[in-house]
Amino acid sequence: MAITNHNVLKKMSNEIQEAMLQHGNEQKVREHVRSVKLLADLLLDQESNGEQSESSVQEPTIEEIRKMMGADNSPSEKREPETKADHEEANGSSIFDF
Repeated sequence: MAITNHNVLKKMSNEIQEAMLQHGNEQKVREHVRSVKLLADLLLDQESNGEQSESSVQEPTIEEIRKMMGADNSPSEKREPETKADHEEANGSSIFDF
């Protein structure tokens, strides 16, 4: 299934509207703007490659779709497991145990 320029432009318009609604949350605005940039790059890349037949248009990968939607692929911070101090006089894991 080929993605038409009209569909990409509609998606860009939706992302711009969402960014305008999130004017108080800078991080959300940046995510929507990043999506618009990726969609614009998609259109410009198609233009620079010239006219392509439908058979040569590839479906976007899951990773590309996540990037277009503004999903962050950075790994979440992992917590180090708590190490319990083994003290002779400690009664338990509470900070109030002496």
